[in-house]
Amino acid sequence: MSAVTAVILSGLVLGSLYALMASGLSLMWSTLGVFNFGHGVLLALGAYFAWTYSSGLGLPVAVAAVLSVLSLLVIGVGYELAMVRPFLRRDNGAMLVMVATLAATALVEGVIQLGWGPQIRQVTPLTTARLTVDGATVTGNQLVALVAAPVLIGSLYLALRWTPIGISVRALEQNREHARLIGIRPAFGYLFVVVCACALAAAAGVLFGGIQFMSPAMGTDPLLRAFVVLAFGGTASLGGTLAGAYVIGLIEAVSTYFFGLAWSPVLVFAAMIVILLVRPEGLIKQRTA
Repeated sequence: MSAVTAVILSGLVLGSLYALMASGLSLMWSTLGVFNFGHGVLLALGAYFAWTYSSGLGLPVAVAAVLSVLSLLVIGVGYELAMVRPFLRRDNGAMLVMVATLAATALVEGVIQLGWGPQIRQVTPLTTARLTVDGATVTGNQLVALVAAPVLIGSLYLALRWTPIGISVRALEQNREHARLIGIRPAFGYLFVVVCACALAAAAGVLFGGIQFMSPAMGTDPLLRAFVVLAFGGTASLGGTLAGAYVIGLIEAVSTYFFGLAWSPVLVFAAMIVILLVRPEGLIKQRTA
């Protein structure tokens, strides 16, 4: 049973990491109608900021993680003002935003390469605690991810459900023109969405940076996995994104255990193609705008 437990725990850890990454994408897609190709490089920025604050400035790693998220909140404001707002209001705006975020990815990766250099780095794990279940052990950032993902996504869900800005965002998601007619300002709602997405990407980056070695392109693979998560869970709700992330995490863990690491992405993307053909709205059917 220890092997089964290890596979399940591995799947839950992967699902938690993918959920943090995909939730920001899901929020932007459902509200703005755009796919943010720059989401992966925002994850990398979160990891590099955390490394700078902890290893460079000598701050405690928990403080560095918080400062990294706050830094991405500030960057998120500039990101929305420069990469989203000027293009979204134009004809064919969604396509222009996606092209702009793709260009931003190449630009920011170059800035990371110039600013931090090519040296191998890794963020200090947020905790040294260990969780052992039936002989299988989860340590460090993996353990944090198991707790942080549902807490952060749950907090975002409550904010969208009960706060005035969250209600405005949901109104924009359901019908943008009617939301304008009742006095809701789309610009402020979109800014909130982009900033939240950047903060979630930063949180994912801090965790990824403590699990694997960092590089300017470290967000590319999580971005692809997040896209698969959206295909599985649907883009209409955070609940569907969360469910899709854990399904993908478990599929990847099981396929790695039985077929090897090389076959894992092949089987995951094959499963995505099947889902898109059979149930294009995702496993969790939700009302869409």
